[in-house]
Amino acid sequence: MLGTLGIKLILSKILHIQDDAHISDILRSKFGTFKNFHTMLYTCAKEFDLMEAETPVRLLKTLLLPTVLFVMITVVCNFVVKEYKSWLNMETEAKSSGAGEPKPKDNKTDHPISKDVVGKPNAEVLYHVFQLIAFTVMAVIIMRLKLFLTPQMALFASLIASRQFFSWLGPKSRHYAIVAAILAAMSIGGYFNIKMELSITGEFSNWPMEQMVEWIKANTHKDAVFCGPMPTMATGKLSANRPIVNHPHYEDAGLRARTKEVYSMYSRKSLAEIKEKLVKLRVNYAVVEQSWCIRKTREGCGMPEIWDIEDPSNRGKMPACEILQGQNVGPHFRRVFKNDVYDILEVIV
Repeated sequence: MLGTLGIKLILSKILHIQDDAHISDILRSKFGTFKNFHTMLYTCAKEFDLMEAETPVRLLKTLLLPTVLFVMITVVCNFVVKEYKSWLNMETEAKSSGAGEPKPKDNKTDHPISKDVVGKPNAEVLYHVFQLIAFTVMAVIIMRLKLFLTPQMALFASLIASRQFFSWLGPKSRHYAIVAAILAAMSIGGYFNIKMELSITGEFSNWPMEQMVEWIKANTHKDAVFCGPMPTMATGKLSANRPIVNHPHYEDAGLRARTKEVYSMYSRKSLAEIKEKLVKLRVNYAVVEQSWCIRKTREGCGMPEIWDIEDPSNRGKMPACEILQGQNVGPHFRRVFKNDVYDILEVIV
């Protein structure tokens, strides 16, 4: 593992790869006081918070968590016992060799060999043990990553049917009866989960977004370049098919840099400075989502507050987004569209 990490770091330095450089910053912010613009965008989002207590409770109700713990204890104990016996056999062989008894040799290397060191049985199961531990740590730290944990738990729980690890439960008939009983008990919680999901009915509607997309399609050139909040830009690209400078693929280093420039609309910088940044990105139209100027998931997570960390020299000034939502946005911008949620501002060059 250390070798793989070392090779990765060396290659990143040589090839100047910065796409995943933000991961270490996120970990530093999780376990320390480090903060910057990019880490705050992540950690202020609910899905990047610590795992909520509701998840383990749901896993308990479906019996997946107890089953995984039972299998984990059994598998680990099995490995420990086998390794201990292997170590004892090696000690015995060493003593026998010291007493003058011949040991079998490898014809190619002419070195003594032992059956216990030729290979490790069930090494793939041990790999899944470590994988499960890693996914658990990841899911606890970042709630969004539980999408890796739950399938791995289901995969690992299937070992409950392995005769190799659970032959101590008795004959096959008893063992499989226990497995069937566990599956039946699991299906009760699973049935209620499915029933709850199927009971959710409704229709998604976002009329302000539809208004904006239709206006863009009807009133802007197909080569007009747009910028704005990442989720909004993804919709704009898909529905209006206009060029965009930022979108939700935030793992890309270049995209992170462009998004930071675009989000200066929610900072306390001057409109002239914001316009200069957008002109460098060759932006024709900027979409300002009004709620982004005031909303926050918790204290310190509003967009102007995030920018206060990155740009302390402008702290205390009026946020640019409030000015951009007002009547007078010139001479740097011109409002061309407005509804209850979105403002589209043309960048005046």
